[in-house]
Amino acid sequence: MSDPRKRSIIAGVGQIDSIRAYKGSKIISIAESLAGRDFEGTPINVPLAVDIFYSFFLPVPAIDYELIENNLRDDKDLMFRVAVVSSLLSNKKFEHVKALTTADSSTSVVAAASFIERLSRLLSQQNAAPGKEGEKGGEESISRLVDTALEQVEHDARVAKDIKSLVARTAAGSSSMLAYGDNPEEILRLARNTNVERILKIVLGIKIAFTPQSKIMRRHTRGWLGGVEYGSDLERLHYSQLALPEEVFLAHLADSKLLLYEKELPASRGPIYVLLDKSGSMIGEKIDWARAVAVALLEKSAKENRPFYARFFDSTVYPLMKVRRISNPSDVIQTLKYLATVKAGGGTNITGALLAAMDDIASGNLKDRVSDIIIITDGEDRVDVDQVLRGMSRVDVRLISVMIQGHNNYLKRLSDKYLTVKRLGKESVLEVVEVSS
Repeated sequence: MSDPRKRSIIAGVGQIDSIRAYKGSKIISIAESLAGRDFEGTPINVPLAVDIFYSFFLPVPAIDYELIENNLRDDKDLMFRVAVVSSLLSNKKFEHVKALTTADSSTSVVAAASFIERLSRLLSQQNAAPGKEGEKGGEESISRLVDTALEQVEHDARVAKDIKSLVARTAAGSSSMLAYGDNPEEILRLARNTNVERILKIVLGIKIAFTPQSKIMRRHTRGWLGGVEYGSDLERLHYSQLALPEEVFLAHLADSKLLLYEKELPASRGPIYVLLDKSGSMIGEKIDWARAVAVALLEKSAKENRPFYARFFDSTVYPLMKVRRISNPSDVIQTLKYLATVKAGGGTNITGALLAAMDDIASGNLKDRVSDIIIITDGEDRVDVDQVLRGMSRVDVRLISVMIQGHNNYLKRLSDKYLTVKRLGKESVLEVVEVSS
């Protein structure tokens, strides 16, 4: 019989080859990073990590007792593995986690790393506590540790699954989910971020239906017919004007009152640019809702094949977050991280935020494309209308203002669309997405 220390004790898995050992090492590395220490000198090792992974991943995992029955009493590490895995498989909480991880490799890695990191902390605490040594390593003691470790694993796996769902809806290409699996530690850290959990609870709880993107047309001397207008451009002269007497024709030409064909061409689309107010009055539900709107607009930008820009602002303007037109899982994960880590506080400078957005669009060679700036604020701030209008004259933008339980006359004058949100919920997120179309 082959050495059971080099085989998984989960039936059907078999030899821990280089690929399985790499996966186990990766899980251990994530758990050590989260714990802030290495596991050298503890019973936490690569074979255990492999066993835990397959416990979460396989539909009906079971221990291969035939493999270990002749070796169990001679190997303390093997005894520990069997005790942990058997306690895990028989725990009722494990069944709830399995609903999230079965046949899902990336979520199984997250769940395994979460479980091992928590188990290592509990073992460390138990070993440091006074008590009889014989009681510390018994099966009953291990069963209690496994039960406690599982308490938060379901939460971590569920939020990781939600992040995966967002990536699937937002990142481009069929290889996106393969790339998603390259970020398990970042995903697990995000899963434990309460701001991320609140954002996902709002945005993933709704079904965002994207209507076919309507074409934004720009007037052009050449293009498709869009209607008629008055002017003096003879190249677009309406045929009816040829019947006018010469004196009338020349008078209309001089006064730019000739009837002309209106011609237009589709305009290229620039980014969806979200400005999020993080001033002190936005603390709590308002900032969570604003972040969820930003995530929904990130999804919208992906569906419309447009770049996504975002900036927070209060009395100052914060660094720009950019997601490319063709995004990848790392872009989505970093955007979530950016949205979740900025805390509300400070004053409000709407003028500065709008001018920064115009500068970003102008400097990004996007000034000839139609861009949408969506500013989300509750601030009653004085806006320098003339300065903002000068900034808008340099670029082709539509300004959409979303006022959270407030009103701003200056923004109402400047905006192409102006929306007042009185109730912060899933329906109002959808309303903003639809207004931004």
